[in-house]
Order: sequence, then structure tokens, then C-alpha cells
Amino acid sequence: METRDLLFEIQTEELPPKSLNKLRQQLVRSVADELNKLNFAFAEVQGFATPRRLAVLVSALTDQQPDQKVERKGPAVAAAWDADGNPTKALQGFARSCGIEDLSQLEQEETPKGTWLVYRSVEQGKNIRTVISDVFTKALAALPIEKRMRWGASRSEFVRPVHHVILMYGSEILDATFFGLKSSNITTGHRFMSTGDITISNPNDYIKALQDHHVIADFEARQNIISQQLADIEQRENARIVIDPALLEEVTALVEWPVALMGSFDETFLSVPEEALISAMKSHQRYFHMIDDSGKLLPRFVTISNIESNNPTAVIQGNERVISPRLTDAGFFFNQDQKTSLDDHLARLEKVVFQAELGTYREKAGRISELAAFIAGQMGADQNDARRAGLLCKADLVTDMVGEFPELQGLMGGYYATAGGEKADVATAIAEHYLPGFSGDVLPSNAIGQAVAMADKLDTLVGLFGINQPPTGSRDPFALRRQTLGVIRICIEKGLNIDILEVLQKAGELYQKDFDVTPVFDYLLDRMANWYQDQQLPADVFLAVRGGQENVTNLSSFNQRVRSIQAFRSQPQAESLIGANKRLANILRKTDKLSGEADASLFESEAESALFASLEVTANLLAKADNYESRLQILADLQPIIDRYFEDVMVMADDDRIRTNRLLTLKAVQSLFLTVADLSELQ
Repeated sequence: METRDLLFEIQTEELPPKSLNKLRQQLVRSVADELNKLNFAFAEVQGFATPRRLAVLVSALTDQQPDQKVERKGPAVAAAWDADGNPTKALQGFARSCGIEDLSQLEQEETPKGTWLVYRSVEQGKNIRTVISDVFTKALAALPIEKRMRWGASRSEFVRPVHHVILMYGSEILDATFFGLKSSNITTGHRFMSTGDITISNPNDYIKALQDHHVIADFEARQNIISQQLADIEQRENARIVIDPALLEEVTALVEWPVALMGSFDETFLSVPEEALISAMKSHQRYFHMIDDSGKLLPRFVTISNIESNNPTAVIQGNERVISPRLTDAGFFFNQDQKTSLDDHLARLEKVVFQAELGTYREKAGRISELAAFIAGQMGADQNDARRAGLLCKADLVTDMVGEFPELQGLMGGYYATAGGEKADVATAIAEHYLPGFSGDVLPSNAIGQAVAMADKLDTLVGLFGINQPPTGSRDPFALRRQTLGVIRICIEKGLNIDILEVLQKAGELYQKDFDVTPVFDYLLDRMANWYQDQQLPADVFLAVRGGQENVTNLSSFNQRVRSIQAFRSQPQAESLIGANKRLANILRKTDKLSGEADASLFESEAESALFASLEVTANLLAKADNYESRLQILADLQPIIDRYFEDVMVMADDDRIRTNRLLTLKAVQSLFLTVADLSELQ
């Protein structure tokens, strides 16, 4: 058995830049998985990706599977031969399945259930040359490609046409065919800075051979080169380049030999909202924008060229000529949009469908307006401002600027609201109502914005659930998961004292379609559980609070109890208090129909009287406590009295009246705990 390095490369037409790195990562995982399934040992699988190639290098790959011991259990000896000593059909079938004719090759094995026939053999391991083609065929089929294409006369499918394939084991070219192409050891270098074919003599030569022909094959190495070049420009220009990770990954996928070049544009464009200028540079040209120390946009940009030009000035000037009309368009859209008021834009929303069964965006704006005012009322914020911001928040969807740059929706509405004389809080609310846009994103900064953001998201949730289109494992076209998380974060991180179930019910009423909002509330709590899980918070803490009786619909209060219980469970008295609650829950499990209050005249011991007397005192103390940490401590002080009760009192007495009275006492104790949480859920 020997080991060699293995190289596999497919050279293609330009691959989709936004998915290139994911394709590389998945190819590495799939190749490793397939080799592991076949028990081939290897040291490492490295992945490479450029705009026109995907490749993997498997280090120290063994050429042979280990031999496998095979043991197959056959029929019982008693069922293997008939009375005349002839093999039964069961034995004959077993022998055929094992590929043997000589029955003496079978062994007998004693077991507690009798004697059975067993066939043991050693299956010789396969050579890598016989299976490697299947390994890569399966790995390529597992790539996350939404749409595959065919080309030429071939029936093969891939994300882009394939032109060359390399498959080498050491210096040996393995005989295989992929996409109708026979494998070789030939690749090509940079499209413009290299000529002719490149012969790879050994897999270890691959990276250097490509680099010698102006291709950085390693995706991460290429990305690091770009990052370093950007840092060098920052230092030279005494300015900061804003690096969007998604843009950095995309430009890394667009170039084989990165060269960062700085250009500039006319300062007069800075009168246009900077978000529009940034979008024009980033979305259309894949430029990085630059800012000064105060965060102000500078009239400069950095482009990542795919060629090391002898005349970089000409390349820069070419990029400057390209970006100028883009910025001119942005300025034109900005000026044109302001010639129409947001109220007039609002009217045009009557022709824009939100969802076929849920109406137009004009109808949605009306619902958002009323729901935002309702939420603002619960928050103690200005309802009129919330109503106005909610009404106008979608008006920019029909503007030219948002038509060209959809990612600016909301933001441009804020600019146009300011230009139209709306209050500052209203304009800010419109600009920020899509927040948070992703996990970890900032939240709306003012109360009006928080109300409008929640109204927008909850209107969508209630509507989609109402027409039976909740998110599924594979489909979430309205981003309901993200919107639900946004509602949760706004409520919790802004400490909003609102009843989310009442808000959902109001949202349902505004549709005038008799929507049941209970599934929406349950979904929201499920997403909240996932949110806590992402924060490494034990699931039993969430379940304990969800099982409580108080303020389950106030998400801010819910979160306070979650944090308090998580802190409390590390206290010395926590374990015994949890144990007492579990005992209470077990005793009371089948007493749902029990109602009324305990009768002190039926008490037979001092322990009963002591626990009963402590209930009123504890209830009064809980009512005065201003945080859940204090409430838990007050409840913890009941522990000795509860312990004594269980020691001295037989709860399940023979006398029905006495037993019921004692159960009522324990139910009252449990109710006090449930004002915080169901501690019996804690493990």
C-alpha cells in the first residue's frame, strides 16, 4: 500500500461569483465524505477556486482500501438440512448469496438461541483507480447548484460548460471521463497574462505552476492579497476603505490575479445621498468606497482589477469613465423623485401587488399605519406620528431610485420624507423600518421606527399564516424567519412593554378576514426558543418560562425571567427548590379541575397552618418586588416551609375533604411560583 497526492480540476467558463466559494467548500466536504465512506485514508483535502476552475488536492491518499472481514449469518442448522440430509432451499439460497458451492466453507456458531450457519470471508480492498471516478461524480452531483445547464451535444449538466479535466494520482494520469471529457494533466493560466497550455507533472506542482502563469488558485490566499492591498491603499491615502465581507468574497471570485487600483469621481456627486452613490459603486461596479475619519464618504473608490497592466493609469481612467454615468443617473433619480410627494407616490401603490391573496401595497400601508399606531399606544409613543410613518413607509417602492437600487427601499423614503417636510421622527422611522435586515443588524433608533418596523413585520406574518403560507424547511420567500427574529429583538433589546398577542390580534382584525393568530404566536415563541439556543442558553430555561402563567405574551418580561432563572440556577438553594417544584407538579398533575381555596379549619398540623399563612405574606412581597431576581429569592425563602410540609403532612389522605384541602394548598403554592416560571421544567 502506498500513498500519493491526488489532483482533480475542472476548468470551466466563468462561474457564478456569488456562489464560487460555497461550491469550493462543498466540493471539499463531499470528496472527503466519499473517501471516508470507502475507507481510503488521506491526510487533507484542500479546495481551490478561481473564476474559471474548481479543484481539489488530496494529500497522502492511500491507493488501496484495507481488506474487509465479512461475516454473514445464515439459517439455523436445524433448518439447513432436511431429514434425508439434503440442503434445504434456505441453505441453498444462502450459499448462492455468498457465492459459494462448497458448503464446507460454512461454519457453525453456537448462540443462546441455538446453532447457526455463518459464512466468513475476507473481501479484498479496492484500488483507488477503480473508484475515484465515482467519488468525483458523486461529489460534483452534490454541489449546491440551483440551475444546471447543458452545452454542445453532450447530455452532461453543470453550472457552466466544462472545457478541461485533470485527474492525477501522483504523476500518473488516471483514466476517467467527466462531462464527456477525458482526464489529462493539462490546464491553462490567466486568460490575458498567460499563453498556451500548462502541463502539471505532479499534484504538488499545481499551485506554483498556476502562480507562475498569473493565477492565484487558493481562494483564501487571493482574498488575503486583496485585503492587504486595500490596507496598503488606506495607509497611503490616510483614509478608510469600507470592506463589505460579501463584496470582498464576490470580487475574490471575479479575479485570478488581483490588483487593487484607486480611482475618483467628481465631488459634485456628493450632494446625492451617499447610500445611493455607494449602491451604484458596489452593486454595478463592485467598487469599495472610501470614507474619512468622521465616516463621511470621500469622492474616491477602489476597484480590483484582474490584470497587472503596464499602464494602470489607463485602467483607472477607464473605471472612472464607467462610474460617472452611474452616479449621474443616481443624481437624476434623486431629483426626479422629489418632484412628486410621498403622498402621491402612496397612491401609485394601489397598482403594486404585495401578495395575490393579501392585496396591494397601498392596502398594506393602511394596515401598517393603524397597527403602528396601536403599538405606539402600548409603548407610550406618539400614535399620530406612528400612523403617519406607517402610511408612508412603503411609498418609495414606486420611486425611480428604488427601482434602480432596490436595496435602498426605506432609506430613500426617509430622505424624501425629510425633503417633503415630515417630522424628523417620522422620516427616521420610514428610513429604518426594515431594520434589522440580518442577524446582528442594528435596530430602529426611535420609538416610532420600532412601532412601524414591528407593524410591517407582524402584518406580513399574520397575513401569510392566515392564507396558510407559513415558512417551510425549503421555502420562505417573504423571509418570515428573519422578520420574526426582528420582532423578537426589537421587543427584547429595546425593552418594550407591550403584549405581543394583543398586537397580533389587532393585526388579524385589520385584515378583516377572521385570521387565527394563535399559530403565529406559537411560531414566534418557537423562533424565540431557537434564538436562545443560538446564545447557548439551555432549552429547559425557556420551557420553564413558557410554562409560567404571567406575561408570557410580553417578550421583554419573558426575557427578563429567562435571564433571572439562568442566573438563579447557579445559586445553592436552586437544586432543592427545583426538586420541590417537580414534586408539586407530580402531585398536582391530574388536578386540573380542582378549584377554590384551602379551608384553614380543616388543617390538622402546624406545618399546614405555617405554609398557608406564608402564602399571603409571599404574595404581598412578590407584588412589591420590582425584578425577577428578587421574586426568585422571595420564593426561595419558602423552601424550608415547603420541606417541612412534605415531611409532616400526608397530602393524599384517605379522607376526601382533607385530601382536597391539602391539594388546594399546594396548588396555591404552585401558582405563586408560576408567576415567574414553571421551575419543574428545569433539569
